[in-house]
Amino acid sequence: MKKKLTLGVFSIVILSLFLLFPTSFLALPEITPSDYLDSVPYFSIGNIIFIKPTSTFLVYLLGLVTILFGYKLYKDKSVETKTWWGIALILWGIGTLLAGSSYQGFGYELKCTVDEYCLFTSWFELSYLYVTALSITVMAYAVSIKTLQVKERMLYSKITIIGFFIYSLVLLLGVLLGIRFLVTYEMFLVFFLPYFISFFVLNLKGYKKDKNDLDKGQVIIWLLMLLINILYFAYYYSGIAEVLYENNNIWFSANDVLHIGLIGWMYYIYNVIKKAD
Repeated sequence: MKKKLTLGVFSIVILSLFLLFPTSFLALPEITPSDYLDSVPYFSIGNIIFIKPTSTFLVYLLGLVTILFGYKLYKDKSVETKTWWGIALILWGIGTLLAGSSYQGFGYELKCTVDEYCLFTSWFELSYLYVTALSITVMAYAVSIKTLQVKERMLYSKITIIGFFIYSLVLLLGVLLGIRFLVTYEMFLVFFLPYFISFFVLNLKGYKKDKNDLDKGQVIIWLLMLLINILYFAYYYSGIAEVLYENNNIWFSANDVLHIGLIGWMYYIYNVIKKAD
């Protein structure tokens, strides 16, 4: 109970500081609101401009599906693994909805209506990074339940929790000191890549030890995540998205590739973890 209270207070403080000290980073290259709207599909509802409608649908769908799968696992109290995976997915889904509101949906309103040029990030994006970092930390405990002995699990959990607090402070320093890289998704990926590598190693060792279905399924989970990210970056650097929009007025971004892949990934996670015993 005390740990939950501490985490709750810490989270409120961090998210409040993001709100009280908003970043003033401008998007690079600098872009005016009108030029930004020329580069993306959008429509207006009254005075509200809503951008990237198809992408917004996909990212919100991903967020809602993830929360649903997380809730279904969480309410199944048969084994501890399901409970913690459920919490991790619920947090991941919340982070996804936060991200979709700024990278897609209401991104223009949040980042292009407060200055002469559009901003680089927003409170929603910073909160997405924080909540997703918390999700990954909970995921670490969920993965370790069946693969590590109690003492090893507690040590692993302490290390991942310390890492989470360090990342949170690094993110906050990026906001307070104006260090752009610290608040980027790239920084997030670099910081949490060792977590996912450790998940893969733990599950692989567990599967080699007794050939159980849960570890086998989780090994595939991490390989699928790697594949989805490879497809994301391949599409991102291919330039296909720009060609489609400029020549055919079809909006299908690298984020859409990622979100479609993650919807399938979440479905697979749910089907693996629900069979845990």
